[in-house]
Amino acid sequence: MLLFEKGREGFADGTLDWDTNSFKAALISALTADTGIKTITGATNATPIVVTATAHGFTNGDLVYIGGVVGNLAANGIWKIANQATNTFELQRPDGTNVVGSGAYSSGGYAINLGISASGDNWDDFDGALINTAQAITSPTVTGGLLGAAALTWTAVTGAAVHAVLIYKDTGTASTSRVAILLTGNYIVTCAAQAAASATSIAVEKLVAGIPNGTVLTFSNGATATLTAAATAGDRTLTVSALAAIVTVESRALALATGAGLPFTPSGANFQMSFPSGVAKL
Repeated sequence: MLLFEKGREGFADGTLDWDTNSFKAALISALTADTGIKTITGATNATPIVVTATAHGFTNGDLVYIGGVVGNLAANGIWKIANQATNTFELQRPDGTNVVGSGAYSSGGYAINLGISASGDNWDDFDGALINTAQAITSPTVTGGLLGAAALTWTAVTGAAVHAVLIYKDTGTASTSRVAILLTGNYIVTCAAQAAASATSIAVEKLVAGIPNGTVLTFSNGATATLTAAATAGDRTLTVSALAAIVTVESRALALATGAGLPFTPSGANFQMSFPSGVAKL
C-alpha cells in the first residue's frame, strides 16, 4: 500500500476520515498517460538514474512510483524527484541518496506521481486512466489505526492492462476528490544491515507481505539478489543465492507480494479485491 502525500496529509489533519467519508476504488492502467501518470522512454545506467518522460510536469520533491522499466530494473521503485527538467528528472531515495543504475534501459516504464505537488493531489489527475467503473467503498472499519472494508467486485472488466487500484475521497467532483491510497501489488523491501558480497542472507526491515521463491530483487545501490526460499509477511531475513555485490544498508528494492493479483490483463471476467488482514492490513 502506498499513501499519496495529500492522502497522508488528509489522514493526519482530519480532512480524510476513512469510516465517515465516501471513498471509491478505481482500476488504473498506467499505459494511459494523464496529469499524474507519465510514460517513461529512458532511464540512464548512471548515478543517479535520469528518467526521460516527455513533458512530465512533475516537481522536485515529488514522490513517484515507477514500474514496468525493462533493462535498468533499479529504476523501478518509490523515489523522490530531483533536478527535474522539462522532459527528465533524477531519482533519489526519500532520504536524498542517489539511485544507482543496474543496467542499460531497453524498454517500458511509467511514473505515477504520489505528490505532494498538484500533479498528484486529486482524482482529476488520474481519471483518464480509469478502467471499468470506480466502486464505492462499503462497510469501512478502523481498528487500531488499520483500515478495512467489504470486498469489492468489478464486473466484466475489459480494456488495457490494469496496474493499480487507486482509492480516493469522492466529493462528486474530480478536481476536489483527494487521492488517498495506491495499491500496486508491490512494496518496498529495505536492507537493515549491509550484506557482503557472497552472503546468502540479507537482513531487512519487517516484511509487510510475502515474496515468492526465485524473485530477483534489484536494490537502489545497483546490486541484485535472488531469493532461494519464499519469504513470508513479518520476516526480517531473506535467504538468497550468493550475492555478487554488496547490498548497502537502507538500500531499497521493489518486491511483488505473493498473490498480489496485480498487474493483470482484463479478459472480460470479474475482478475482486479483498482488503488484507494481519500485518498486511492497510
